[in-house]
Amino acid sequence: MVNSNSVFQKIFASSGSDEEAEWVRPLSEMLDRAGMVQRPQEIVLGAAGVAALLWVGLSFLLHAGMVVAVLLLPLCVGVAAGGYWFVLRMKIGKRLNKFVEQLELALRLMGSGVRIGLGLRQALTMVIEEMPDPAKHEYLRVVGQTNIGVSVYDALDMLAKRMPSSETLMMARAIRIQSQTGGDLGKILEHLADTIKERRRIQRKISALTAEGRASAGILSSLPPFLGGFISITEPVMGHALWFTGPGHIALFIVAILEALGVFTLTRMLKVDV
Repeated sequence: MVNSNSVFQKIFASSGSDEEAEWVRPLSEMLDRAGMVQRPQEIVLGAAGVAALLWVGLSFLLHAGMVVAVLLLPLCVGVAAGGYWFVLRMKIGKRLNKFVEQLELALRLMGSGVRIGLGLRQALTMVIEEMPDPAKHEYLRVVGQTNIGVSVYDALDMLAKRMPSSETLMMARAIRIQSQTGGDLGKILEHLADTIKERRRIQRKISALTAEGRASAGILSSLPPFLGGFISITEPVMGHALWFTGPGHIALFIVAILEALGVFTLTRMLKVDV
């Protein structure tokens, strides 16, 4: 029989050491990218708690027997984990978009600093002093890494991995190539800022052109749950058959699968890569 204490020891194995357990590291990197201060262990335990509450609530609501309750458990775990994953991805996307929006101004500040005779590291310090988060936080980490012996070019490569986007990768590669081939770094940074500005303009135009399609996708995705709730309220007999019988549960499962496939298809159709 597996000792329950060993499970919790594994969960918290990395909490007291500098090196995190292998299974924790990907989640830790995502939390860092999202700017969240929670530890991975707290996220895992929180998802487990939500899954347990959801399982108890659904089992009570559906008057589920033993077999149905057992089948509901992995579903509740998946819903809780998927919910946390969705929130985490949303926070990462929001923070990354804000960083990319700040990147043009950061490059112009760096270019101005280089033009007046500052080194690249001192130009990065100007960005830290003038820019708000998340740019301030990320460039502060770059300067902090240079303080412990990492080259500024390697630190910028790490920044491009932490904040993955075409714009950040262009910045890191352009600065590294300039260090190897020479040239006017200030002018390169200004041209790169202009390029990023044009890319953002095109992205805003694409967003405006696809706004109608995204609205239609949202309406089509929300119609089945809305109609299901409306029928359950206005037709109690049909609602009871849907929520409290075996065939109703099968129908709900099929509808959920089809709804997920429909949302995925609409999302892929409206995605435009720039």
